[in-house]
Amino acid sequence: MSGYQPFAFQGFGAGLDLASKPDNVDPASCIDALNVLFSDRGAITQRPGYDNLTTSALTNRPESLEAFYTSSGTKHLLAGCGTRLEALEAGGGVKASLTGLANAVWDFARFGQPNSEVAYAGNGTDTLRKWSGTAWSAPTATVGGEASKAMPKAGAICVDPSNNRLVCSGFNTTTGGPNGLTSSPSHVYFSEEGNPEGYETTAFIQLTPGDGERIQAVIAWKEYVFAFKETRFFVIFQTGTDSEGKPEFDYRAIDASAGLASPRAVVAHPTGIYFMARNGVYRTTGQEPELISSSVEPIWSGDISPFYTGGVLAHGSISNCAMGTWEDRIYLAFPTESANNRVLVYDPQYEWWSLYSMPAACFATFRPSNQPELVFGYASGSNHVGRHSRSYTNDDGSAITSYWRSGWFDFESPSVKKVRAQKVWGTGQAQMAVAPDFQQGVGTLSTLDFTDAAGAEWGSPEWGGFDWALPKGLVGKQRRVASRGTVFSTFFGNQTKDQDWSVHRVEHLIPTIREPAKGTE
Repeated sequence: MSGYQPFAFQGFGAGLDLASKPDNVDPASCIDALNVLFSDRGAITQRPGYDNLTTSALTNRPESLEAFYTSSGTKHLLAGCGTRLEALEAGGGVKASLTGLANAVWDFARFGQPNSEVAYAGNGTDTLRKWSGTAWSAPTATVGGEASKAMPKAGAICVDPSNNRLVCSGFNTTTGGPNGLTSSPSHVYFSEEGNPEGYETTAFIQLTPGDGERIQAVIAWKEYVFAFKETRFFVIFQTGTDSEGKPEFDYRAIDASAGLASPRAVVAHPTGIYFMARNGVYRTTGQEPELISSSVEPIWSGDISPFYTGGVLAHGSISNCAMGTWEDRIYLAFPTESANNRVLVYDPQYEWWSLYSMPAACFATFRPSNQPELVFGYASGSNHVGRHSRSYTNDDGSAITSYWRSGWFDFESPSVKKVRAQKVWGTGQAQMAVAPDFQQGVGTLSTLDFTDAAGAEWGSPEWGGFDWALPKGLVGKQRRVASRGTVFSTFFGNQTKDQDWSVHRVEHLIPTIREPAKGTE
């Protein structure tokens, strides 16, 4: 006589594991995935979609973004678009433009003073530009007590949170300091405290000059300022004064052969600074950095299994990589060819990685209405700014192609066996397949329609002729497609427009052969 032994996948929350052997991964991990995320209870869910924020395409492609808010309720999204700066309204229209600038990638810093909230923009070649909330301008500076002098030509800027100084670096010229003072790839200039348009001529530091590297980015976190070169970074942690009362800046160097591979591939998060080096993603809180991308390391090395289909980093275009954060997750856009076409997503709390297909050149978190959304400049196609939101179930009118594939498992038996059927709990509609014996394809697909209330029961004599008790909000489905082999890989996916899906649990049913009773044959 035969019974059925269930082998369950009770959770899917471990995310992508591209570093382990495909037959040696955690059952909650996957060896291939695209456009899915994982809930805190271990469910697979298709990611939200995106649409255009901008009401019409911009003149140039947006390559950097920054949200700008004021206490009076003003909301603008600032966009660096090569030779242009744009200030966008919350509804997506252009508030004001500035043209005739050097063609470069821009950086932004918001600066607050009593009764004044402005933002500065820099590209490393032009003097800093200012957004007042109503217009762009080219401000001048007071340098060493002399007014109407040139602002710095910085391409990497932030605000020191401990003393409210504008921090300026990332120079593309040797005369990029305030009033044309000497600059280099290693210079960092600081404004006066509380005055971003005032500078002492001695208020600067040089970080390991002559090492053949340039400062890629400066970014603030808690009371610190981080300055990143290509193989090291520096933590500026204190400001003092010398014997003449001039400011001095204390810093420590973190030389861990882990620096910043792209000027936009760094982001501040409550748990630390996240940045991408040439071998992966790191996190630091001001000390030695921690490599957090070991499970997806083949995306950088190119040493992938034949079951992974998402693409690897094109190192020749590594300077295009960009990072952002939304809903406490980290987003890293990278190219598999020339323009960014993939986004790695990392959840710091649950430590899973996933992969999206989104053409993001840059990111920012912005509130077009009441809730923060992830906005991004399109890296290809039209020159729009996109908005990634739970309101969308497609990608700018196209279906979201999503899938998840498990590792290979023998279900505790090395012998040849038949997977008779599956029981699946989920929502929406998805396709499912079970591939045998390291088959590179996913196997025969069948549709699981969890939206069919009439089918929300197992109800077959195969399972004992009664209805199964299902978790609230989920629908259970029975799949009767057999697969024969030694090891098996499970696949879920969807290519239907405007169709969400999630899977919370799956059980594979395998016949169990009972031994004949004693004395019988």
